[in-house]
Amino acid sequence: MDTRRLTTATLLGVVIAVVKGPFTFPITDYLIIIEVPILAISFLLLGKGGATYTGLVNGVLQSAIKVSFFPYDLIFAVSYGALIDGFGTLLKVGAAEKTNTRRLAVALGLASTVLGVAAAYVFISLNLSPGINISGYSTAGLLEVVYTPIVIWGIASGVLGGLISARLWERNLKSRFKSFQAPVV
Repeated sequence: MDTRRLTTATLLGVVIAVVKGPFTFPITDYLIIIEVPILAISFLLLGKGGATYTGLVNGVLQSAIKVSFFPYDLIFAVSYGALIDGFGTLLKVGAAEKTNTRRLAVALGLASTVLGVAAAYVFISLNLSPGINISGYSTAGLLEVVYTPIVIWGIASGVLGGLISARLWERNLKSRFKSFQAPVV
């Protein structure tokens, strides 16, 4: 692998960890709006596996910062990158000449929603978030109070992140990184 690609992916993962590292669930779910475009740009820049590697770097660093959440931060960070790589590849967001903004927005919206619901489920089920007390809620109440906002925020942040990252990539970054860009299918 080209060392420039590896360095870029590593730096992108460090940026995410610096922004999200000091916070825990549920605040980190709202900071996903910063993480989404960075992982998308990593995918566009490095191709398949780019977002996963960047997520791995982010997860390792966040695990070092928040030791009590060790396996969860690492698992969710890598999973998020893998979801972006998977949906991005499946929906063929990167064309030879131009990135398909709509497909990128859909891929990121799907990845954000899936990960948001999974993370909320794990954190609530294992009672890892002391600020959230679910003892008085029924299943319908949990759906209304917890999961519905996460789904809405997942879709909104994914779509917005897709629009932002596609615009940044096409207008500013693509020409600068053309010399070592991996083909994205």
